[in-house]
Amino acid sequence: MPSEELEPGDNKNRPHGFGFGKLPQAFDLALRWGLTLALTVLAGFFLGRWVDTKLGTTPLFLLIGIFWAVGGSFYSIILQVKKMQEKEEEESRKSRSKD
Repeated sequence: MPSEELEPGDNKNRPHGFGFGKLPQAFDLALRWGLTLALTVLAGFFLGRWVDTKLGTTPLFLLIGIFWAVGGSFYSIILQVKKMQEKEEEESRKSRSKD
């Protein structure tokens, strides 16, 4: 790799996607998904535990709440990745039309 490709601020020669030029975007996605997963699992845990104490069904709603939270988190990350892919495709189409 030539040294001019590694200079900060020179984005024209960097690869697209989750490579060298897109590292902060990948970190942002990972942090958003991690926080989403943690908060929804905690909410599902406490909500399920509360319903279990009210109805007397000890682990049933606790497990339902946790599985619901994990499923919702995965659905959220799928939507975020699709949105990111569409944005990158749009940017690549714009860059191709400029050339």
